[in-house]
Amino acid sequence: MSSAAIVAAVAGVASAGMGAMGAAQQASQARSQANYKAQVANNNAIIAQQNAVRLQQYGSIAEDEQRERLAQTRGAARARLAANGLLVDDSIDSTAALLQTDLDVEGEYDILKLKDRYAQQIRAAQIQGVNFQAEAGLASLQAAQQKPGFSALGSLLSNAGSVAGGFKGLSSSPPTGPTVSSFATV
Repeated sequence: MSSAAIVAAVAGVASAGMGAMGAAQQASQARSQANYKAQVANNNAIIAQQNAVRLQQYGSIAEDEQRERLAQTRGAARARLAANGLLVDDSIDSTAALLQTDLDVEGEYDILKLKDRYAQQIRAAQIQGVNFQAEAGLASLQAAQQKPGFSALGSLLSNAGSVAGGFKGLSSSPPTGPTVSSFATV
């Protein structure tokens, strides 16, 4: 049995062991990274949903403020019309009534535009939250697929042939001591 064959066999076993440890560590790191991505995406989904709620609140406040401005404009218009001698509570087809109706229509149009703008922002925040939830689910799935033990086993199995070949070389190697043919004949 040659010492070189023994060293080669031991080196093969050590290499296979190191490869298995490396594969397990790599799978463990990949799982940790995927879990981290999932947590970040979950946090982002929560923030996006909170943004949607906050936008809804802001939209409601903005609508109330716009209605207040409309009421003030309507009151100021009525006061000016009355100051100019027009009857503000005249028939619905009077100039004063038509001017007030125009103010109401334009004011409501502004409120609808405001509501639409906030609705679009709310919808975008909700969609963003759903996308972050999907991203978190994908990252969690990727984390679940990382199996350090299986990775180590796979590495050992892929190196089993070369390790077995090293041990086979040990049993079939010729003896290394002096042989009969090496002695001189007299």
